[in-house]
Amino acid sequence: MRRTVVFLKVVNSATRFHIFGVFKHKVQSDAVKSMVKVHTRRHHTARMMDVKTTKVSKARYYIFKLFLCLRYYLDLLIDRLFGIYYDSKREYIPKVKNQLVLESATALARKIQRRELTSVQVVEAFIERIQQVNPIINAIVDNRFEDALSEARQIDQDIANGTIQEVDFQDKPFLGVPFTSKESTAAKGLSWTFGLKKRQGKKASFDAHCIESMKKSGAILLGVSNVPQLNLWQETSNPVFGLTRNPYNTTRNVGGSSGGEAAILAACGSPLGVGTDIGGSARIPAFMCGVFGHKISNSIVSTKGLTYRTGEEEETMVCVGPLARHVDDLLPFIKLLAGSNADRLNLGLQVPVKKLKVYYVTNPKDPLMSPFREEMHSVLLKAVRHLEGLCLEKPQELVFEQLQHQYKLWKYWMSLEMKNFRKDLNNREGDQVNAVWEIIKHFLFGGDFTTATVFNLINGFLKPVNSVWAVEVTQSLKEAFLTKLDDNSVLLYPSAPFPASYHNAALLRPYNFDCFALWNTMKFPVTQVPMGLGKEGLPLGVQVVAAPDQDRLCLAVAKELEREFGGFVPPVIVADK
Repeated sequence: MRRTVVFLKVVNSATRFHIFGVFKHKVQSDAVKSMVKVHTRRHHTARMMDVKTTKVSKARYYIFKLFLCLRYYLDLLIDRLFGIYYDSKREYIPKVKNQLVLESATALARKIQRRELTSVQVVEAFIERIQQVNPIINAIVDNRFEDALSEARQIDQDIANGTIQEVDFQDKPFLGVPFTSKESTAAKGLSWTFGLKKRQGKKASFDAHCIESMKKSGAILLGVSNVPQLNLWQETSNPVFGLTRNPYNTTRNVGGSSGGEAAILAACGSPLGVGTDIGGSARIPAFMCGVFGHKISNSIVSTKGLTYRTGEEEETMVCVGPLARHVDDLLPFIKLLAGSNADRLNLGLQVPVKKLKVYYVTNPKDPLMSPFREEMHSVLLKAVRHLEGLCLEKPQELVFEQLQHQYKLWKYWMSLEMKNFRKDLNNREGDQVNAVWEIIKHFLFGGDFTTATVFNLINGFLKPVNSVWAVEVTQSLKEAFLTKLDDNSVLLYPSAPFPASYHNAALLRPYNFDCFALWNTMKFPVTQVPMGLGKEGLPLGVQVVAAPDQDRLCLAVAKELEREFGGFVPPVIVADK
């Protein structure tokens, strides 16, 4: 045992030097120290007392540190190898020439209302931008440009002849403004395949409830955007429409499942996006593409028309997830989508941010996730420090042991959502797909399903999570959060271990979405807030969490962080006027 401890001490010391300097971007020793600190702080204080007296515990402590260091460098190696393949393939999206596409949806609606702009001018600007960027990023997979322009002309005519008056804009905040939506959400006359070859060419015959609400408000649908197969992956790619690329760096992941939606917003091809969120499906892409994404409180917006959902489901984690480049667009967006349920959210109540209680978690210490890199840790603490200087009460760090089970909890509740998964893959026609055959077929000579879908099939053969344990831990964790979160408090939570990684690298790090999925399990509202760009020019961000139906608190803090840190940063140079 003594020899083991000595050996581990040597390893621990060695990781502080550049013995792994073969990487192009060398990691300074203080970064490794910081990474280890993040994973061992506070939560391990009591354990450290035992380390001094128990050699076995000390050995375990160093083994844990060794594991973290090895995992950290393994991630760097993955990045290095994927970079060798992808970096030469990078493309750049064109500069923004028309300044209209940079404005918020609410600002555009005001200008249309004041007759400073016409709806046609706005719609044409975004159509032109989509046509510029989409051949590069592959975000929009079907469009209705001619119909959109026809609707815009009608709105302009109605404004001109007085049919539409100023009072109409009060109930219709995006009147005359375009929007886009993910392909898996039914939009009449547009593609509705969910990325399944068996549905290739299928068009929706009706509008999902959320699309219907947007259209009734006078917002104009431009098209639908790419998704992973059945929305079940953290990268947007499928055999029907291919891979969607990140506007900040086309070699990088856009997230999923609302990846096409976040990508076209970031590329300034749309001012508003209708996403959905069941395991971070709106917030993961929002994070990776540097826009705002919000998971609305559960049971506020009907799920009718979201993939196979009818809106009659009694219990589900899925929510509509609006995306926008400007936080001011989110509140009217949510109000519009919520309809008669908006009163539950009290969106009209003012939120004095300085009176809020602020809590934060620096690291959930989830062993399935990659170690957090320094820039992600730093950006969360920047948000904490800013609120510390603003709020009357000092932010308080929270540590909950149950957070290490983020994925297991989500996996259990997701298993209740995916009871028909194999039949869904067969478009609910006839028998369910043969999982074993599809797995073999995929790796031998391909098939109709992506590697991500095959991963989900394999996952179905693994030992299920104990239901009694999952229910108990979920309830205890929710109660622990609710002892802190009320109608005057928020929680800052990390988004991911690092910014958008190379395409397909998520297959080697499949659990790095856990910090997003946790809040679907808890059924809490969350806003993903962009916090500038990191050292590689990729978006950084944090999540702002509140108690159920307290969405306005998330939005208020998101607005304050946008004001202080700048919010959305365009991924392209803006051309001279």
